[in-house]
Amino acid sequence: MSARRLLAVAGLAVLLLGGCASAPANPHDPFEPFNRAVYRFNDTADRAVVKPVAEGYRAIAPQPVRTGVGNFFNNWLDAYSAISNLLRVDVQKALNDIMRVSLNTTFGLAGLLDVATPAGLVSNKNTLGDTFASWGWKHSSYLVLPILGPSTVRDGLGAAAYFAADPYRHAFGTETRATVAGVLNGVSTRERYLGLEETVDEAALDPYSFVRDGYLQLRAREIGVAPPASRDDDLDLDQLMEESTPPAGASDGAQTPGRAGVVSVSDAGAAASR
Repeated sequence: MSARRLLAVAGLAVLLLGGCASAPANPHDPFEPFNRAVYRFNDTADRAVVKPVAEGYRAIAPQPVRTGVGNFFNNWLDAYSAISNLLRVDVQKALNDIMRVSLNTTFGLAGLLDVATPAGLVSNKNTLGDTFASWGWKHSSYLVLPILGPSTVRDGLGAAAYFAADPYRHAFGTETRATVAGVLNGVSTRERYLGLEETVDEAALDPYSFVRDGYLQLRAREIGVAPPASRDDDLDLDQLMEESTPPAGASDGAQTPGRAGVVSVSDAGAAASR
């Protein structure tokens, strides 16, 4: 069984464990004790392993190389977005995504160059989590996934389905190549958000609650529902992301932030687990 399939099975097991949750202090976070434990694990692993690797990647890889790597995996997310939009019967967005993939794959050197955005094709980045929301599952409990970070039960199920499909394995042919691609994607994405963890630590007495509230507000806005109340009414996740994003030219490889991994060991599954 591949690592991605194991992660999918583990995610489903996590969801089943959620049934044992008792009355929560925060109604949007019924699994808070479990979530905090996973958050601590992710944070420890990030600071000990993933962040140093991402810093090394930034130090040795020139900015054009980092941009190309980010664009390559961003092209994958466009293909995933097209499937999600087809499932939600959003033909216009699905066609837009298909055109983006076609244009970037052919004229963008297999996706290393993003020629679709300058051509006016919008980057949608919809996922199965968005599809479930469009089908009526608007509200979902907060869930921190091992490695992937902040998510919800709804978005976690979408991520599990994505990893169970094992797209890298089908595309790259062998488990070794698929694993290398997945690791590179994760390191590339983590490199883009170097500095975010310090911003969170400085902005909040309780980083866990800060990330949770910001993530839930972001997802609520993305799926078009009223955001849950936060203990910090002035929380602005967009401003937080802008403050922590490297300046222009540092790394503009494209991955969507926040879907599942505002601050996590790896944001490789960020879009997948929305």
